[in-house]
Amino acid sequence: MLFEMRKMFIAVVIMFALTFAQSGWSEENSGEGAYFDLGTIVVTATRTPHLLEDVAVSTTVVTREEIEEVNAQSIGEALEGVVGMKIDTYGSMGMATSIRLRGSTPNQVLVLIDGRPVNLPSLGTADLSMYPVDNVERIEVIRGPVSSLYGANALGGVINIITRDVPEEPFTEASASYGTFNTRLYRLNHGAKVDSFGYFITGSKNSSDGDRENSECDGYHFTGKVNYDLGEEAKLTFSTGYSRQDKGVPGSTSWPTPKVEQDDEKNWFDLAYKLASGENSDITSKIFFNRHWQEYKDPDSFTNDISKNYQLGVDLQQNLFLSDAHTLTWGINWERDEVDIKDINEVSKIGGERELTTKAVYLQDEITLFELLTLTLGLRYDHHSVYGSEVSPRASGLYKLTEKTSLRTSVGRAFRAPTVNELYWRDSYAVGNPDLKPEESIGYDLGIEHRFNTKVLGRASLFRSDVDDLLTWADPDGDWVWEPYNVEKARVQGVEAEVKTQFSGQLSGAFTYTYLDARDDGETYKDKYLRYRPRHKGGCRLTYESEQGLKASLGVEYSGSVYTDRANTGKLGSFLLLNARISRVIAGDTELFIAGENLLDEEYQLYDGYPMPGASITGGLKAKF
Repeated sequence: MLFEMRKMFIAVVIMFALTFAQSGWSEENSGEGAYFDLGTIVVTATRTPHLLEDVAVSTTVVTREEIEEVNAQSIGEALEGVVGMKIDTYGSMGMATSIRLRGSTPNQVLVLIDGRPVNLPSLGTADLSMYPVDNVERIEVIRGPVSSLYGANALGGVINIITRDVPEEPFTEASASYGTFNTRLYRLNHGAKVDSFGYFITGSKNSSDGDRENSECDGYHFTGKVNYDLGEEAKLTFSTGYSRQDKGVPGSTSWPTPKVEQDDEKNWFDLAYKLASGENSDITSKIFFNRHWQEYKDPDSFTNDISKNYQLGVDLQQNLFLSDAHTLTWGINWERDEVDIKDINEVSKIGGERELTTKAVYLQDEITLFELLTLTLGLRYDHHSVYGSEVSPRASGLYKLTEKTSLRTSVGRAFRAPTVNELYWRDSYAVGNPDLKPEESIGYDLGIEHRFNTKVLGRASLFRSDVDDLLTWADPDGDWVWEPYNVEKARVQGVEAEVKTQFSGQLSGAFTYTYLDARDDGETYKDKYLRYRPRHKGGCRLTYESEQGLKASLGVEYSGSVYTDRANTGKLGSFLLLNARISRVIAGDTELFIAGENLLDEEYQLYDGYPMPGASITGGLKAKF
């Protein structure tokens, strides 16, 4: 079966290649048109607004239109096709979902929402299943080390989820869908602007019986944004939200947990003020608060653990536009994290409430020389109340070789902070280590981008990262009590490639491929492949849109085999997924859609013992007013 699927994959690629050739590579057939996403304004790579074509580091933008094309129900699903990215999840709707970039671990990727960090200090990761796509405008993905701007946990890269802004005209959108596993999703969005005041609110309700025993989920999510224009030069924005997800946790097939339940509750606020102080400077200040409570209940083991995470932060940044070709950015950051984890007997599992504080200052200089070469130099200093100080430099360059060809290169140092659990956990089987140091890496990147014509855009990158002081849990005394140590090393290198093409005015395509060589560089498992990192991962998507309101998309995703243990004795096989979506405008702004995932009913696993759902179909209706 797998062999047949591979043949199908090859056939699809050949078909695309033939269509590609027929579409015409010459300027004579290119006609008028935009250079795809190059005109998109992005802010994450440098903390300053730039066109994507002028950014010197490897960056991908997932737009709202692309999110709707793949029928994404969560942030994880929206990011699935991004080059260099692997989405880790344990099953169907509601199951924990995290991100890997270029072979990183999930806690080496920093996740932001409008610049607000959301990685939990207890675990170091961000569960993307808790973030619906209702209010997402675009997602900016920065690959490679970015600690020079964002500090801890930006070792593998940064994901910045940009939320939808207040609409200029009154806007209401409602949708409802139903699908396999009795999956239901209802959404309602509304916004308007009156003079200097504007607002945008979203609400959604999701539920599913799940594809396995005890994998049901039930959740609801609300967000709100308010803008107030304080004249032409100042703007105040307040954002808030609340999410709750109650779900069953089925466990692995070798260790099932048929009665375990987990309840996650999250709320936040974000207050930002932006002032354009003249033509040569702007100032942005932000204060934010995150609260995440998680309750894990297992009646079979008399377990009822409650984990409470709080984050309070302040950020101040000034951009100095010294000339059209020279921008200087500086900023200061302060963050306090509080964690409290207790068991059913109200006994702390981390030795009492823990409070950690980070203070930081960063500086970045962007300068363009001869309109061809842009250099960006950045440096950040972080001081943490537990592990001390870290200095993170980065240098990047963009050279426009021709009008259609650009070269990018960067090198930087980054680090991943030890989590509260790694520092302070204590139970009968594991004890934290307060003497842990951050994981550290040096990352390199070299890329090329070429516009063959207005219908074909290609990108390719070489990357490498050498990681030291990796944290691993070990039992050196053989007493069945595990403790984390900074003893491991790793080297990760590879190639990323993507092509975007406009076959015609109605048909477009996108193709991605990542080759990843991620190896253990320690003494015990020298040159063994790191767990759960596929060496080959690729995908392609065709999108069709007619003038009569018919839209269709077809996507193919391939992921190679992975090892499940450090000794490379266990293995999960490769798999190929086929997804599709068709929609039609039936009246005014009302759209009827149907979408299918894993249409070939492939049996596969992303983690050993956690089978992924088979074929599923979802249908629904979306209306705008």
